[in-house]
Amino acid sequence: MNEVKVIFFDMGNTLLHFHYGASDDEKDMQGLIYLTRYLKKFNEKILFEDVKDGFYECWMRGINHRKITLIEYPIENFLNNFLEKYQLKFNLNQCIEAINLFYTEYKEQVCFESDLYNTLKLIKDKGYKIGIISNTCYYDEVMKECFKKAKIYDLIDSFTFSYSLKICKPNKKIFINAIELMRITPVEAVMVGDSLECDIKPALDLGMKTIWFNFNNNNSNENIVADFKIACIAEVHDYI
Repeated sequence: MNEVKVIFFDMGNTLLHFHYGASDDEKDMQGLIYLTRYLKKFNEKILFEDVKDGFYECWMRGINHRKITLIEYPIENFLNNFLEKYQLKFNLNQCIEAINLFYTEYKEQVCFESDLYNTLKLIKDKGYKIGIISNTCYYDEVMKECFKKAKIYDLIDSFTFSYSLKICKPNKKIFINAIELMRITPVEAVMVGDSLECDIKPALDLGMKTIWFNFNNNNSNENIVADFKIACIAEVHDYI
């Protein structure tokens, strides 16, 4: 690992966990309440059920479709298609503000290892930089708020999200983009992630070192073998 300069982490189910606390459905419904309140500032005729049926349901179908196409769909298209019947059109900043409100409960209930800050701080103290390579169907700005909530935002040197690139892992282009952003070569990087298919295989194909975060003790895929395996993020220090 002598040549390694950057430790890249996946976000969801690796550094941050978004599916604890209330169910995702409960979080979404509460988020729609926040979103409706925001939209009503622009047109009082907008109702919760209209937002749910006219925006949310269409958006969720798009999110499901991304699993097949491996591309991200612009949220503002779904939102402005809905707002058109109210003679409204949001600019990008308004869309980001609206979705940030929708995502409130996910941010408030985000979970992470209790010693995560110290774990990442020690990585920085060892002289490594830290990057994020993650799929997300939300605006980059919204996801960065989650890192601030976890109080680790200032420890991250670069964020590479699928949303702004409009491509999803396991597409290797997202890894190449992250590597180029940090001005390194693949052999100078480590990828830490929970998905063998989305995190480990493309990183291996590019020549990166890999650490599989197998926190759920899942069965490994015999065709994808990470360089190392850990059960908690703090164990990264055993290999760097």
